[in-house]
Amino acid sequence: MNDEIRREDETETRPEDASQARRAARRGAGRQEKPKKSVGREIREWVIALAAAVLIALLVRTFLFTLIRVDGNSMYDTLLDGERLFVSVLDVRLGGVERGDVVICHYPNRTTTGLFGIETQLNFVKRVRGVPGDVVERKYNVTYINGEAIDPESAANPAYYPNGHPDDYGPYTLGEDEYFVVGDNIYDSHDSRDWHDSRMPSDDVGPITSDMIVGKVRFVFWPLSDIRTVE
Repeated sequence: MNDEIRREDETETRPEDASQARRAARRGAGRQEKPKKSVGREIREWVIALAAAVLIALLVRTFLFTLIRVDGNSMYDTLLDGERLFVSVLDVRLGGVERGDVVICHYPNRTTTGLFGIETQLNFVKRVRGVPGDVVERKYNVTYINGEAIDPESAANPAYYPNGHPDDYGPYTLGEDEYFVVGDNIYDSHDSRDWHDSRMPSDDVGPITSDMIVGKVRFVFWPLSDIRTVE
């Protein structure tokens, strides 16, 4: 009898059984439900995530690239109304702009009221036609850059304007940080040519400065059927 009892005790206390029991206990502990987050903590996490997303988006738009929709026909037929553009901000920050670049820019005193009543600057897409050191002049309603007429068909009859057209100006040498931008659809574009004082910037456009240039237009990405680089 004692032998039988001893054998039963040995069976109940075998090391492998104790090990299995410990593993079962650990599995049970692992299945315990995690404490639920409070509503306040959940809200804080969402706010932090949204703030981080907004910050990342702002950094990307400020230093890398932005996406712009064409509104209007001032760049026809290089760019069409409604097309979406990939605009490189980094290119301008690293290398500036050159004559012939298509850029997104701002004009002096041209703003709009956006979300939450915040005033933002309007975007315009134009081509850089004059860079620092170039000479700009308007004679009889024709614009000249370094002596080359860029809109000759707008010439006014000198017989009607013996003292020059009212919109004439210059010659004006673009300053160290001045750029002259014009739409490719030159007879349907509001741009740097709309300027009436040869020496002092006016409320009209005239030359713009580098801080008004957002970035270079690199390619059209929408509609998909018209994807192309922009030259």
